[in-house]
Amino acid sequence: VFGLGYVFAIRMIVLVAVVDYRIPRMILPAATQTLASAVCGLVLFGSDLIMPLIVSVGTFGVCVCVFLTIFDIPLKRSCGLSGMHFVNVFFGHITNGSNDMEAYFRKISDFVSVPVTTFFFRRAEKKDIWFVVPNLHPGPMSDIGGSNFPNLLFREFADEATVLVSHGCASHDLNMISNNETVKIAAAIRKSQPSAKFSGTASRPVRSRCGNVSILSQKFGDSLLMVTTRSPKMTEDMDYSIGRIIMGEAKLRYGNVGFVDAHNCMTNVTKIIYPSTKAGNEFITGGTAALCAMENAEMFPLKAGVSHLELPFDRDHGFGDTGLVTLVTEAGGERTAYVLFDGNNVKEGVRETLRDAVLAEGFAECEILTTDSHVVNSMSGRNPVGLEVDVSEILPFVLDGIKRAVDDLSPADVGAATEICEEVEVFGPGKMIQLTSIVSGIVSNLIPLCILFLLVAFFAVLVVCMLVL
Repeated sequence: VFGLGYVFAIRMIVLVAVVDYRIPRMILPAATQTLASAVCGLVLFGSDLIMPLIVSVGTFGVCVCVFLTIFDIPLKRSCGLSGMHFVNVFFGHITNGSNDMEAYFRKISDFVSVPVTTFFFRRAEKKDIWFVVPNLHPGPMSDIGGSNFPNLLFREFADEATVLVSHGCASHDLNMISNNETVKIAAAIRKSQPSAKFSGTASRPVRSRCGNVSILSQKFGDSLLMVTTRSPKMTEDMDYSIGRIIMGEAKLRYGNVGFVDAHNCMTNVTKIIYPSTKAGNEFITGGTAALCAMENAEMFPLKAGVSHLELPFDRDHGFGDTGLVTLVTEAGGERTAYVLFDGNNVKEGVRETLRDAVLAEGFAECEILTTDSHVVNSMSGRNPVGLEVDVSEILPFVLDGIKRAVDDLSPADVGAATEICEEVEVFGPGKMIQLTSIVSGIVSNLIPLCILFLLVAFFAVLVVCMLVL
């Protein structure tokens, strides 16, 4: 009697979680094994088993329904969403690659308009090079949402230019709801191109520091590219407002500013960097100082070269679909290397090893960057470059990419432009933090709550059966 009620309860929970979150639809499928066993029980033990079976199955069933209802309450109150529906679409994505999670997230989505800054390098008789700084986040995971948009942009413009899609100031609040939203970024880049003012000059690279923040700055024509990192400290997502503050500070000094989060040192999964924090203030103070220092930088004729390598590593190893793209600039006799991995962050210490090796090749400056593409994350937010593949295996590809980019060096004109990417559908401000905190609270209480309800059902059946029998 207890076994049949318990099995019905467990099957009910599993089917509601995996197959369909709508409880009434799962009652009959969950009861098939119990009904078949009940028939066998009646044959073996007679009609005296009927009432205890009804009590057992009914009591366990009611407890399960109450448990599932309580499970849904936090999300429904805060977001109007079903927690079990989320479990459904998550399992669907993990097991068969379903994108039903996108439809689920649309119920909480918002529309935003954010700037996209692009540095256009053009060279005679060679393919152009575009360095893109989008203020959108390539998440949340796998192929869900906009996780793969850096690669999609790379492929979109492959016939026109070799594109480096860097990581701007954006957190999971600015996850695109679908990779289809990438067309809006592409449209903004194309729209901005005619307004770019081209120049054949660039400054030497300058590295400055403010606290734990290091900033590599290089001026191209009337625009400034700034690549920031906190390595060897944790370098994670910066809030969108930090980038906008820097762009506002630069408005009267430069035509455009590309403020890049190199996203190149993972020590653990941590929180977003906000302007009000110590780290946020270091980014703002250091960025403002760099803006002032670079305003009157001496300019020199510019050369630029690029290379693209498809790596023999896959998403499970922490490498996205684009592979490795390297931009080398030369101005005033000094070469600068921008080494961009399609991946989500870099294991602590790997950036320093790779950078030192590049500097040893005669470069004045180098920075290791990632796109922050979350296609490499499925079950965990931790899969940085260098975690699954040792740095000794990665280094030869970096050096090869550098060599190819140097061989590709040729005189270049560069122009930058910023365009507002209009009405992009994203998760929305605060939504990911809200969802994560609620789900974390649910999960932490899930097992104790489940055990409690099963014990309640067990003793309820025991008492009723003792009274009936």
